[in-house]
Amino acid sequence: MMNVPIMADQETKWDWPLQKGDGVVTVHDDDTHFEVGLEAHHFLPKEIEVKNIGELLEIHMEHTVKTDTLGDVSRSITRCYKLPKNVDMKSIKSNLDADGILHIHGNKMH
Repeated sequence: MMNVPIMADQETKWDWPLQKGDGVVTVHDDDTHFEVGLEAHHFLPKEIEVKNIGELLEIHMEHTVKTDTLGDVSRSITRCYKLPKNVDMKSIKSNLDADGILHIHGNKMH
């Protein structure tokens, strides 16, 4: 019988309703920082709010009713996630890139 060491996974998974495929997003978490990219194609930067509440990160996206060819559309999403250990809450930054991906990242305290 052979013993195989079990390695701790440094990556955490978050569920995200707008993510293509299975809706699972990998959070990159190492000794110096954490980073995640969430699909947010339907939202403008002014419609996105990212804030930390203790050790939680709250992401809220909402836009008012928009009329298109099929009728009125309104979207609202709120999710809370536990941040990885040792994240410096003051270093958390977020930005929406030209491809509609919301990038959230923060540094680790040493």
